[in-house]
Amino acid sequence: MRKKINIGIIGRNFGYNVIYKSIIRTKLFNVIGFSFRDNKKKFTLPQNIKIYQNWKKLISDKRINAIIISAPPFMHEKMILFAISKNKHVFCEKPVTTSYNSLIKICKRAKAKKIINMVNYEFLNIEAFNFFKTKLLDKVIVKRVIINWFIKIPSRNRAKWKDKHKQGGGIFFNYICHPLYFLEKLFGKITISNFDLKRKAKIFNLKSNIKVDKKDINIILNFKSSLKSPKIRQKHEIKFKTDKGTFVLKTKTNNIFDQFCLMKDNKILFKPKETLNDFRIQPTYINLQRFKKSIFKKNNYSPNFEDAKRVHYLVNKMCKV
Repeated sequence: MRKKINIGIIGRNFGYNVIYKSIIRTKLFNVIGFSFRDNKKKFTLPQNIKIYQNWKKLISDKRINAIIISAPPFMHEKMILFAISKNKHVFCEKPVTTSYNSLIKICKRAKAKKIINMVNYEFLNIEAFNFFKTKLLDKVIVKRVIINWFIKIPSRNRAKWKDKHKQGGGIFFNYICHPLYFLEKLFGKITISNFDLKRKAKIFNLKSNIKVDKKDINIILNFKSSLKSPKIRQKHEIKFKTDKGTFVLKTKTNNIFDQFCLMKDNKILFKPKETLNDFRIQPTYINLQRFKKSIFKKNNYSPNFEDAKRVHYLVNKMCKV
């Protein structure tokens, strides 16, 4: 029987509501401790899980084999490099740090010390996405992909860093990094061929044409976000125009319980079972299972730091155009 992997979790909100709730379903992970800045918000945790006010003390705990980081991205580099120095494997929330250059440094250190690492990119683990990839993608010729992602950003109870690109937040790191990772895993490396970015007061509009290397696929990214704008109706859909019609991955985006379904000609091809759980728990659980397997096999599986570095590279290209 395999020994349980002892882990520590850094981060309070996503760290508890998604990461921890995913982990308690994974029998081979044993949570030793949590670390977050304050203890005002009470959690339902077993008494044997220790709360560390200092993340360095959590990472330094000799009982711990791996660290899960769900802290703000501007803290990622320090935390990851410290974990590597203590020979701890690392599971980190996207986007992993705030820059491409920091990922270059981290990847080199992790490789030199043979540290297993994983990044929590979730799209491919969402049931409808996985259904399209495994059941339909090989049976159609994709000619065009249109991503329509319109978001009303909440103005209350929102951490300030989430709206600052240089701190690892903003539109690119909060949202656009997900489809960039997803598209490359589906079709191969992409290049930014045309880019139109407009920023007005509290409104963000992005239109981009993306080409896929070695395949004649045009990808159009339509992204709009606003703090307060009645003109923007929330929408989250990905359209695949193929030789056998148009397939659409879409969600109602009303709350964290809404899940994606797959449609064609306004008919549902796949719809997951309804749940009262945060929809992010299941795809995160799958990545955690993969992380566990990576540690036992001593082999990095995707998504990992190299994948995050590639996404940072693409974000850099888009921001500089």
